[in-house]
Amino acid sequence: MTNGRLQQSTRWRMHRRLAARLPAVLLVLAGLLLPSVTVAQERPRTIIEMLFGGGGGVSRSRPPARVERRQAPRKKVAPRRSKALAAKRSRETRPEPSAPAVAAVAKKPDARTILVIGDFLADSLTKGLTDIYAANDAVQIVGKVNGSSGLVRTDHYDWQGKLGTFIDEFKPAAVVVMLGSNDRQAITGLPSGAIQPRTDAWASEYGKRAGALGQIVRTRNLPLVWVGMPAFKFDKMSEDMLFLNDIYRKAAADASGEFVDVWDGFVDANGGFVYSGPDVSGQPAQLRNSDGITMTPAGADKLAFFAEKALTKVLGTGTGPQTTTLPPEAMANLQLPPLANAANAVTVAPVALNDPALDGGDQLLGSRTAQGFSLDPSPRERLVVSGLPSTAAAGRADNFAWEAKAPAVAPDAGASPSSARGSVDLKAIRGSNGLQPPKQMPSLQDAIIEDWTKQSEAEKAKAPAGQAAEAPAAETTAANGAAGTVPAGQTASPAASQTPTASAD
Repeated sequence: MTNGRLQQSTRWRMHRRLAARLPAVLLVLAGLLLPSVTVAQERPRTIIEMLFGGGGGVSRSRPPARVERRQAPRKKVAPRRSKALAAKRSRETRPEPSAPAVAAVAKKPDARTILVIGDFLADSLTKGLTDIYAANDAVQIVGKVNGSSGLVRTDHYDWQGKLGTFIDEFKPAAVVVMLGSNDRQAITGLPSGAIQPRTDAWASEYGKRAGALGQIVRTRNLPLVWVGMPAFKFDKMSEDMLFLNDIYRKAAADASGEFVDVWDGFVDANGGFVYSGPDVSGQPAQLRNSDGITMTPAGADKLAFFAEKALTKVLGTGTGPQTTTLPPEAMANLQLPPLANAANAVTVAPVALNDPALDGGDQLLGSRTAQGFSLDPSPRERLVVSGLPSTAAAGRADNFAWEAKAPAVAPDAGASPSSARGSVDLKAIRGSNGLQPPKQMPSLQDAIIEDWTKQSEAEKAKAPAGQAAEAPAAETTAANGAAGTVPAGQTASPAASQTPTASAD
């Protein structure tokens, strides 16, 4: 009995444990069987669906959650460039070193001074001119510039009041002006008020100021060289510089000065702004800094290159030294050119064409100097310089002077030197009353009457004497008959005297 109860209670506990664990077992089985059920509910995809997409059974299962993976920010790597492109861009952005500066020589005490005035571009121009005239001991450059000056803000810097003082101080031989970069602003301080840039009133006032600056130089009897403005990076600024260049050109012309146009030296073939371009030696170089306004050393040299040509024109000087002093050791080895012109040589030792030893001589035509003192110009100099052809050898095919040709008018040796004779005998004219003016031409009516008279006289002269006597009587009778009269001794015919009447019929 006891054993039976014990077994029954044991079974009861086991059932309770199984009932408590049954939900967990069911959950595990459901998790294992759910994917297989889902796969079984999907129908297989057809070939068209596999090629073009689409199809597939509708799954009732929840799509797997999307997992977002955050990546650490990477550094931006610049795209790789070829070495040639990288080198080219580095040359364009890095200013190239200019040509080595010429060693400056000591200036003479009486060296002429070139005064340069203007804004920051005039400062670059001063540096370039200093390098160009470094080897010239007869010319020195003096720059009096103010980087932020111009002709608009006279309250900041008044060039009209300063220029006369500079001229009296330095006694220059020429004055170079370059300004305008800071003048793109309104003119203030006038009784009429502020004037906006590039208006008619602004252009008139600015032209007066530029002209007054040029007249200060002209009244001192000094040459004026006005350097124009170059192009800039910004299009609007370049347009304003073109507008100002027209004003500067007129101001320079009114002062009898020289205007130097440097625009084409700092633009491309289409007239656009460029950072780089050919330098004074023709090699590519960077002319402008990265701001597109200021000049690099190569750009300063190019500005001076244009200005130096105008200065040479007005001063008549070069950039090289005026005199050269040779050391004593160089005088011993100095060789003067031959006195004879080798280009005038006409003979040379003959050379046999079949002789490889060239026994006729080993010197070219003209290598041997002629004997004696001769400075005759060569045939090239006579043709190119003097415009005279070479003298043809007598009897040669190009000698066309086969016979002497007399001039059209030869001088009269017996008369005054100013007279000459040609096809007119001057002696006969001197012996007579001189040249008489021709008779005045008659009118057309007088010419016709004169011609009829001459013809009638010629006919009378040819006619016999009897016919000539009857001709006047016949003419008289015909004339009287026409007038209705009859001469004495004759009777008029009745038929002639009757007046014809019209018939009644």
